[in-house]
Amino acid sequence: MDSYRFKYQDAIKDKIKEHLKTASFESLEEVRSELADKIFSSLAIVAEHLNWPNIDRETFESYFEVVRKEVQSNHVTTIKAPNLLSKNKSTWLNNSRENGITWNYTERYLEYLRGQGRAETVVEEIKNSSYKILSKLADPKSQSSTFIKGLVDGDVQSGKTGNFNAVINRALDSGYKLIIVLSGIMDDLRSQTQARIDKDVIGDGKGVGLRQAFGHQGDESVFQVVSITSEDADFNRPLADANFSLNQTNIMVCKKNVSILKNILLWLKDNLPKGATKHSLPLLIIDDEADNASLNNEGHKGQNYASKINGHIRAILGIFHKKSYLGYTATPFANVIQDRNAASEEMWSIPEKSNEGITESLFEQVDNLFPDDFIFLLDTPTNYIGAHRIFETLQPSKKLPVVFDIDDYIADFPSRVMEDGDDIIGVERFDNKQDWENKVGKFGYYLNFTSFSEYKKGTRASKSVDNFPIDLPNSIKDSVMCFILGIAVRETRRKDLILSKVYQPHNTMLVHISRFTSWQNKSSKLINDFYNDIETRLKMDKPNGANSIYRKFEKVWSDYCAEIVGSIHSHLPENYVDDYMQPVSFDSISPLLADAVSNIEVLALNSNTGKELKYQDEKPRKVIAIGGNRLSRGFTLEGLTVSYFVRSTNYSDSLLQMGRWFGYRPGYLDCCKLFTSRDLISKYDSTSLCIDELKEEFKKMDQKGTPRDFELRVRKHPGVLQITRPTILKNTTSIKWSYQDSLVMTTEIDITKEKISKVWADFKGIVSPLFSVAKINESLLTTTVSSKELIKIIESNNNFDETRNNLIKQYVNKCVEKNLLTSWTIAIKLTGSASKNSGLGILTSDETDLPEDVQLAIRTGPAQEKGNHFYDEFIKDQRFKPTGSSANIMSGGTDMKVALEEDQIRLAEKEFIIQKVSEILKDDPNISEEEALIKAQRKTKPERIYREKLTQNQGVLIFYLFDPYYVFNQVPGKVDTNIQRLLKERGQLLNEPLVGMAMGFPPISRKLDPCGEYVKGDYDLEIPDEDQDEASDELLPTDAEI
Repeated sequence: MDSYRFKYQDAIKDKIKEHLKTASFESLEEVRSELADKIFSSLAIVAEHLNWPNIDRETFESYFEVVRKEVQSNHVTTIKAPNLLSKNKSTWLNNSRENGITWNYTERYLEYLRGQGRAETVVEEIKNSSYKILSKLADPKSQSSTFIKGLVDGDVQSGKTGNFNAVINRALDSGYKLIIVLSGIMDDLRSQTQARIDKDVIGDGKGVGLRQAFGHQGDESVFQVVSITSEDADFNRPLADANFSLNQTNIMVCKKNVSILKNILLWLKDNLPKGATKHSLPLLIIDDEADNASLNNEGHKGQNYASKINGHIRAILGIFHKKSYLGYTATPFANVIQDRNAASEEMWSIPEKSNEGITESLFEQVDNLFPDDFIFLLDTPTNYIGAHRIFETLQPSKKLPVVFDIDDYIADFPSRVMEDGDDIIGVERFDNKQDWENKVGKFGYYLNFTSFSEYKKGTRASKSVDNFPIDLPNSIKDSVMCFILGIAVRETRRKDLILSKVYQPHNTMLVHISRFTSWQNKSSKLINDFYNDIETRLKMDKPNGANSIYRKFEKVWSDYCAEIVGSIHSHLPENYVDDYMQPVSFDSISPLLADAVSNIEVLALNSNTGKELKYQDEKPRKVIAIGGNRLSRGFTLEGLTVSYFVRSTNYSDSLLQMGRWFGYRPGYLDCCKLFTSRDLISKYDSTSLCIDELKEEFKKMDQKGTPRDFELRVRKHPGVLQITRPTILKNTTSIKWSYQDSLVMTTEIDITKEKISKVWADFKGIVSPLFSVAKINESLLTTTVSSKELIKIIESNNNFDETRNNLIKQYVNKCVEKNLLTSWTIAIKLTGSASKNSGLGILTSDETDLPEDVQLAIRTGPAQEKGNHFYDEFIKDQRFKPTGSSANIMSGGTDMKVALEEDQIRLAEKEFIIQKVSEILKDDPNISEEEALIKAQRKTKPERIYREKLTQNQGVLIFYLFDPYYVFNQVPGKVDTNIQRLLKERGQLLNEPLVGMAMGFPPISRKLDPCGEYVKGDYDLEIPDEDQDEASDELLPTDAEI
């Protein structure tokens, strides 16, 4: 009967999907009973016709519930159409060519995805985006030489592999004969990618092949692609010597490894047609994690220099007439600002052993791997959990309380140490002088150090030979116990989930404490000892005993789990439905802990241990994975719930890639937790915000700009200075950047008593007098000042950080030298929602020294809940980061129109409506223009549409005054007693407002934009290259290079 269960469930799912074609998703719950009756009746007819065994109503209801929950948890309201920057707006894939292609591989793959339970919205998006990407690649049937380079940007763990497998299937259908997939630098990732391609593309007895076999195993009218590599075998020397034919259609999945790429090059050379110097068959290289290892770190030396992996890839491309290079990444900044050198004037040399000794093979290289032709930005489904659900973003969004700020790890996992006699002591890390002053204060001290200079001289970076860790910090013990509790919670839902196609059988915990394999191995032993002790005590202790391990588990449950498990649905974004996640109590899971803890594997995954992590659905695993580089990029940890992450890194783009906790978590999102340091939380916040800003820039250029335009925008974005790896900016002592066409807002407010008072005093002393002659423009008090007066404001105490103040000041001064940004409209928001019954409410003109009273605005402080890192920063660091509905300092985008004339405003709004209508029709071609217009008119108008109408000599600075009672959560009836106690301890009164700023810069033409100049100084720590693991053999080829 089990085999028919899934047939019935598939039939029920088809009926529900049919219903959703003409009804809203929300209606599913409303008409559940009526819909179930209708489906039950229709299935009786289907069962009789197909000779299925009959099922009673009770059985049907159980099947229906499984399907309903699966459909809801998989439901994707929208995936916005992807954005594209392209050098060439035309394509070879016109209607005639499209109709001439039989999409055998593509259609088989799409049907396979549907059968796997993927939402139809997702399948349609994969279908459409892969078609658009193929249309931008080189024409495989071209009669002349052609070379196309492109890049696809998609979020970490968001489904990029599914997209590029769709592109591979389309490439096979359209005529590509050799496809090389470059998959990271580690065997684990290569093997995992090969397994996915075996299922999604090749289908030799598995995956898509079970749906429809090609070649001699099935439909012989369709060729069967040959996989040269396998899960166990990369393109090593024996494979290279196996004499695979290039006359068939081949695919290979390879590491980005010097020796492997050399094998490919020599194999391609040995198989050239007689008398030919290049292959005429079409080549597609797909470079996964394209910002890792592929880039030319030697490019700064000139066009004849290349790092080995980069040089090998360019030589492989160089041996073909028709070729496409397609990179995939989640952090495209390094790719966009990599070298754009001309082709090398010298041949690429490969030494080769022969009977005569060592000979030299020479290869021509293509110029570079810069994505000259196109960049494609994939959007994510609404059920994707990414950085925007956890860290800072431009737009307001609900944040998941899953991040726990830990500070007890420094003694055991230090990135910085101090030598004290024969002892090596872990110390806190301060990245630079600014970091020191933020954490210690200008005149503060840490240990015996009174300045950053002293600290820098008296400490050093930790080394692999340092004897760490000695013990486990309590935070890692708590995280292991959270993992076990999560397994127990998931077990309570297993009965519902196991029958659905979203069921995830595996449980994984990630521990990422250092790049040093010796530290990883010591940590593994300590964690294993701790685990064994827990396992023994769970079996031996009485649940109600005074010192029972069960009491400790109950405390960990209370500290980390109870709140989110009980309230997860209140934290989910709109239309994110997951009925599998039902609240459970500790009493209900306590009896399951002994089983939950059994058979957990503690694995250190590095070259020294030789251990591997492979998942098989039929063999569920429970794993605590401890690693560094092998777990930091691309590799998917199945069923990941708890992450303990304290590895320090200088490079925030790499940091984001290390975030394996992003992705899809049906049925267990409330079990997910991230234990990490405050420093890393801050870096994630700033990186997430910077990426958000650059994606907005990309979307603004959609269909109109080129990759070169985006490169210039990325290079000039101030935030990129902090997130891109120095190897890409090697030998650069100064970097150009620009504030043109940007909005700069207060994103963080220092809420110490002293800082609030200083900022308010300078506002009254410096800003207020400028409004002696002012006018009211709607809800804003406005006046015009010179650039000199603006600089004076920037130099005063305010809530931009010191670095930003200096960069703004430098940029404005450079602009003024070119007669730009000479006139500034400054404004103060006069209206807000604060009430005198709840806080300060209104400040009179006597209190502000302004000509008008100001009703204060409301920005609510972070909620006191476990896992809310914004609350921890508020309490511990005395820093307020507006988030959620309070995320924007600006009250509304229309405030930015304050400097415009009426005709400029009307034009800006008209153009916005036209643009929105176009976007709506692009996302949903089925609606009419009239419907699109109505939707467009309902859209909130962003500030940029007004700011971009400013002239090149205009700027805008708007002040917002916030009621401190709301910021400090001291509104009567809603008092946060924890904050109240701290305010009393600090002697802090709520009698002065907090001041936020929003600064609008106009578009400035490329010719006139003076750009600021960031000069690298001797203020940063010299920290070893953290992209490399100390165990260098982890990165070396298995068959060493000559």
